[in-house]
Amino acid sequence: MEINQIILVTDGKSNIGGNPVTAAMEAKKENIVVNAIGIMDNGSCDEDALCEVEKIAQAGGGVWENTMIKNLGKTMHVLTQKTVNKTIETIVGKQLKKIVGADLFDIPPKVRSKVIDYMDQLEEEVAIKCCILMDCSASMKNKMSTARQSIIELMNSLNGRKGKSEVAVIAYPGENGECTALISDFTQDIQALKDRIFALKAGGTTPTAAAINKAVLLIKGEQDENLEDIILNSEPLLKESMV
Repeated sequence: MEINQIILVTDGKSNIGGNPVTAAMEAKKENIVVNAIGIMDNGSCDEDALCEVEKIAQAGGGVWENTMIKNLGKTMHVLTQKTVNKTIETIVGKQLKKIVGADLFDIPPKVRSKVIDYMDQLEEEVAIKCCILMDCSASMKNKMSTARQSIIELMNSLNGRKGKSEVAVIAYPGENGECTALISDFTQDIQALKDRIFALKAGGTTPTAAAINKAVLLIKGEQDENLEDIILNSEPLLKESMV
């Protein structure tokens, strides 16, 4: 089992290259969760941009937050944790229905406790693939240093888990008129990621849809199953003897 997620970071509204809400909807169809973070300036930000961040996360089956740039690393970690919890709850819930025909809170307390302990273990051990989409438009110019450090903070927090955690980084826009630039493919190597994220430089427009589409292609190169396929074809997370 592997959880695939996109974390979209932006301080503004998409202004070129398609509809990011539609792109997030397509990502969800590929079993990729799209989370979104809106960066506020001095406690405020563009209301249209905030609305778009929320709609992108809703369409992508994810969660969204608004935060100051100094709290970006912690916010990315919280969103990742929420995604892992939600995905495992969904899969375990479907399997409980199949095995005993009941929801988690409808089964006896003693059995429920065993299942919850098992879910806690899964949360620590499940593999995570996280693609960070970093807004590098001109308005992010004074935030890039903290943004780079936030990516490393997320990597450090993920490496504290037992399960495999990989991070990739895509900048949008790219350079020389490109909509995106692949800064780092998926890696577990913190030092390699540190070396590469210095390529994040601010300037240009905000092609958010193109960034989401790029992330989907990158993730699909490694994993192309949808959630229902995982549920139906993977080894059961729960054994009947547990319930």
